[in-house]
Amino acid sequence: MVVVPETDVETLDVLYIAEDDALAEMYRLKLELDGYWVRVVDLDNAVAETRARRPDIIFLELPAGRPDRLGILEDLRRAARRPNLPAVILAASRSQELRNQGANLSASDYVVRISSPDGVPATRLQQAADTELP
Repeated sequence: MVVVPETDVETLDVLYIAEDDALAEMYRLKLELDGYWVRVVDLDNAVAETRARRPDIIFLELPAGRPDRLGILEDLRRAARRPNLPAVILAASRSQELRNQGANLSASDYVVRISSPDGVPATRLQQAADTELP
């Protein structure tokens, strides 16, 4: 599923990699209301979409029990030809181990998934996008 709304070219381009379509739609709507251009894709199409569109930031939804999915960040950065591409991990777990794995992959932020996207204010996403990684 790819959602491409009409937007101003100056808007931050967010690639949201979804596991849960309903949750992704909720976050997409919230982020668009905050002024972002959001494309939602599933994990199978994430690398191709990243290569084709080169987003400004990745928003990776990480399901419970699937920490192995974090490894896709490296593939996405290679596909975008941006080794410092900012990424926010949206996880179902508060696990410190997952936070550490995300930090080891230079994730810009780690957000515990909630049923309302209000916990991800626009300023937090903008800060993650502005982060220059080492």
